[in-house]
Amino acid sequence: MSDQTAAETTPAPANVERRSGLGVLLFVSICFGLSFGIYETLLPLYWQSRGMELRTMGWIWAVSAASVFVLRVHVGRLSDRFGRKLFYTISLGVSAAANLLTPLLPAVPVQAALKTSREAAVLVRDVMHSTILYERDAATFMGSLGLTRGAEYSCHGIGSLMAGLIAMAAASSGRPSYTAPFLAAAGLVLAANIIFAGFYPNVLPPAVPAGTPQVSSVREIFSLDLPPKLWLLVAFAFVFNAGLMATHCFIMPIYFSGIIAKTGRFSETDVLLAVAVIMMLHRLTSGVPMMLIGPRLRRNLKGLFITFVFFEGVALAATPLISNVWLAVAVWLTHDLLGAGIWSPIHQSYIQKYSRPESRGADVSKVAALGQFGSVLGPLLASALIAVSSQGAPFLVGGIIVALSALILLKL
Repeated sequence: MSDQTAAETTPAPANVERRSGLGVLLFVSICFGLSFGIYETLLPLYWQSRGMELRTMGWIWAVSAASVFVLRVHVGRLSDRFGRKLFYTISLGVSAAANLLTPLLPAVPVQAALKTSREAAVLVRDVMHSTILYERDAATFMGSLGLTRGAEYSCHGIGSLMAGLIAMAAASSGRPSYTAPFLAAAGLVLAANIIFAGFYPNVLPPAVPAGTPQVSSVREIFSLDLPPKLWLLVAFAFVFNAGLMATHCFIMPIYFSGIIAKTGRFSETDVLLAVAVIMMLHRLTSGVPMMLIGPRLRRNLKGLFITFVFFEGVALAATPLISNVWLAVAVWLTHDLLGAGIWSPIHQSYIQKYSRPESRGADVSKVAALGQFGSVLGPLLASALIAVSSQGAPFLVGGIIVALSALILLKL
């Protein structure tokens, strides 16, 4: 074996790996966060500009969430054998390609395929990211996750503002251009991919103990073999995601652009910029507390988890009940500031803690994938509520569901 090959497959000394590896993951999180912010802010507005109906958007969102289950669980299982780096790298490459092709291939079936591909890439990366951090050093996991995820979510916000500014700069005849922002998003993820593939050490997962039964791929994917505490977290995530995605799917930027446009004070490009600023603040209110509070979480984790999940639901439900546009936006922004920005590292820590070391990738992937099925219901619920009520209805109903999901955690 060459020196180079040995260096790529042998764990680096702990102190060196912790410094260089965390720095690489932080860089990747920043680039990915900027790209995500651009994509999340503009995709529904881009679809709307192409004349796509809200019901169609809901189905695309739901199908993309449902269709990645098998892939997500199988990739987690394979990463237990071949390491996390390979699948982390592939997920970044697929995400870059989806960003690149989105403005170039506007046909609805292609958009559905690209959304599904990117959804799969994002979910696989999420699992690999948290698992890599936990296997680096379980004792500092919440601090490392808070730093990288906090930076990522903060950059989601900066990316949202970039989306509006780039779209306005490339505007034609007073209308925003969507091509340039998506190309910028693709370039950011490509840069993250190159740095991660080139500089992150290929540290293999812990060896499976001798005598551990081997399970076939198909049986592993559909097996219900999870520790009881993980099933509790699956139930929470399913209900929570159903409520959250009723408010955080295609409807989020469309709802805010609609209520701002109704004031009659802004042009189309001004409305887009206003929505971009709201999306920026949305992610900053999640990322900043995660970076500042995540490393300091030590006691009463269950109580904090329940309290801030419940508050998040209340803030979401209250938003459409407030008549003043800017006050409604301010209340809505607290749902992460005093919600996911605090409880998200606790949630990830519980998942890693109760996963089995010999099948950590598979366990974490399965918990995430099963909980993700709630995200299938959210967009369909939003579409149904809009059809019979208003664009604010998904926020009210979704927020109530999020608040109720906190009750499941009482048995944690």
